[in-house]
Amino acid sequence: MIFFARLLPAQQKIVLEKFRCYDQNTTLTNYLYNHEVRKTIAVQLNKILLQYRKIPLADTTDINVELLDFTRIVPEAKPDFKDKDPDNAHLYIDFVEADPFYFFRGLRTYPADSAMITNVKTVFAVKATLFSSAKVQLSSESVNLLISVAETPGIGIRYSNGIRFTDLAVIPKTFTEILKTGFTFALDSASDMASVQLKVQPAYYSDNFIAARTHGRTRTFVANNKGVLSYQLGDHTELLRLAEPIYEEIRIKGKKAEKYPEQLTAAIKASSNFSGSDYVFLRQEARDVLRDKNYLVKLVTQVNPLAIPADESLLFTNFLSGSHHYLFLEKDTLASFSILKQVTEKTNKVFPDLVYNGYDTASVVRLPVPINRSADISVLYTYVINGSLQGMPFRIKCSGNRNTLKEIFLGDKLVCIAQGKFIPEKFVLFDASLSSEKLNQLFIIGFNRFLE
Repeated sequence: MIFFARLLPAQQKIVLEKFRCYDQNTTLTNYLYNHEVRKTIAVQLNKILLQYRKIPLADTTDINVELLDFTRIVPEAKPDFKDKDPDNAHLYIDFVEADPFYFFRGLRTYPADSAMITNVKTVFAVKATLFSSAKVQLSSESVNLLISVAETPGIGIRYSNGIRFTDLAVIPKTFTEILKTGFTFALDSASDMASVQLKVQPAYYSDNFIAARTHGRTRTFVANNKGVLSYQLGDHTELLRLAEPIYEEIRIKGKKAEKYPEQLTAAIKASSNFSGSDYVFLRQEARDVLRDKNYLVKLVTQVNPLAIPADESLLFTNFLSGSHHYLFLEKDTLASFSILKQVTEKTNKVFPDLVYNGYDTASVVRLPVPINRSADISVLYTYVINGSLQGMPFRIKCSGNRNTLKEIFLGDKLVCIAQGKFIPEKFVLFDASLSSEKLNQLFIIGFNRFLE
């Protein structure tokens, strides 16, 4: 930056003229309306300018935010300031969110099948342009922040009204840390980094049924190695393998009709539009590797042409009413259960204007701009499984974004809360006396591949 040093030897301050944000994301731009967030950004920017340019920011109490409509082409910053003080330099910062698909499409650096492309949820471009008091451009530096999700102990209902091109959302502190990283690389004249990978922790809704229960409790993380799940419990490592789903037609009508248990046949014939529907066994095998035990989850579903869901992934989720769904150990029936869909529980609430990091309730923050919604929302459970496991009642309540949060009860006792859709990713165990074998059986039921 010899050019910068030669033209700006006696400057005393840098004035941040504009923080231009090209982003239609409601939550992130709402953060910029909050004075404390803007002050944090100004203080961070001042420290970085002092570190890399040896010149302070003129105002560390606030920043001038300009929210513009998103376009694929970001117009160049125009020096429209009126200040003629020769001791001041003038800074414009652009903060732009880009769709990862189009971002990587324009680059040849990464192959099409790169894991980088798969993991990156969004891209933020941060650009810093500096002008002299005479409106001569002194420098213009930029960096791309490639944002992916960090492994986090957070458990709960993910906050989804977040970054524009994904369902990833962050709390204000994480947002300002993203900006701090962008400022650092854009204003460090010695840096030649065009892109920086950045893993961030997602945000979660605050609630009255997960947050307080899991606060301060140990999280157990589950590793997935080519379909074999492993986690540490006590002094041993559990290994659980979940097989691919299998669909088997139930032939109860016509010349090729087969014989099935009377209770199942009666339940199928009692279902609505029996004559016009097809019925399917949904099967998924599982193996408890440590104990050398093979399991089979077997569900029954109705495909009713009069009630085809708009979302094709839900085609096989019209589960037959009653306890006609099973977990088998070899030829023995371990569990029978029913599956209810779309169950509202009024006592469990989510607070849409409060977010936190999913593990520390002290991190709860209120969103800067009020949301035109009620102060709390009753939890809608995607599925509620009720049944008997080896003679003991159990219940698994599935909620979260597309069925990614499971509350597991044995008897009338909450024994586990787990995060994940088709496989457990992490969980909190509340009953130390629960055997790992029993826990695996509950995981096999609650994380079966058919609970879309």
